[in-house]
Amino acid sequence: MARKDRLSPLFGLRWRGAGARRREQRLGFFGIGAQKGGTTSLDRLLRLHPDLELPSGRKELHYFDDDARFDGLDPRDGYARLHGPFFFDRTLAGEITPSYVYWPAALERIRHYNPDARLVLLLRNPVHRAWSHWGHLDRKARAKRDPDARVGRFRQRLRREARALAADPGFSDKGLSHLGRSLYAPQIERLRALFPADQILILRSERFFADQHGVTDEVCRFLGVAPLTAVATPPAVHANVGSGRGISPKKWEAAYRHFEADIDAVERLLGWDCSDWRQPPEPT
Repeated sequence: MARKDRLSPLFGLRWRGAGARRREQRLGFFGIGAQKGGTTSLDRLLRLHPDLELPSGRKELHYFDDDARFDGLDPRDGYARLHGPFFFDRTLAGEITPSYVYWPAALERIRHYNPDARLVLLLRNPVHRAWSHWGHLDRKARAKRDPDARVGRFRQRLRREARALAADPGFSDKGLSHLGRSLYAPQIERLRALFPADQILILRSERFFADQHGVTDEVCRFLGVAPLTAVATPPAVHANVGSGRGISPKKWEAAYRHFEADIDAVERLLGWDCSDWRQPPEPT
């Protein structure tokens, strides 16, 4: 076999050594939320772009929302675990962890790490997001076949979290956050207080679900790279979401009353028409 034939399979490989020598680079963008808002599908599409690098082997790094890793704003490992999954051999590197917009101090830590970072936020109908979040936790718990792992009924969870928020408006929890993650206005306000407007892109999840390629192209332009459809032929990516399917009118009402004022605030902050977020499900 000719030497060039033996080496040709290696030409397409990316060498970690080259990236290690450039480890002084920083991630330039973050997908920060919202959970159950389409971030998994966006991650899959952005990975197809030749100029973008996302972490190898996984989607959510959960670096900046890991309180045990930080002393204030400074990580104990000097960002080693954050940079580890990256080669830094493309135009722009970034990652998507949808709890960053929700978790206390995560955005502050990102700004401390890279004040020039660009942030992408997908916002979904808050009732549908809360319902999908509960369903995700419930399915995971049932798969364990452990009665002690069950998360409880949807309305029970809402009442429990509402009591916690009433007792402490700053209450946050990785699991019991059906309400907190869907109360978007305070998250938007905190994001805008930390980063300039030209570094923030906030999109409706419903737009993304309806036009994944078009919205991904919009994200790419915001990140400063060519639209994905101009440099690749992306397949349709199934977004594992629905229009709140399976939620009864009573459960919808139990959730919606917590979000009504926040939806008004989101419309004022973003200039959106969120009338579809106010529509209850059709009785079955």
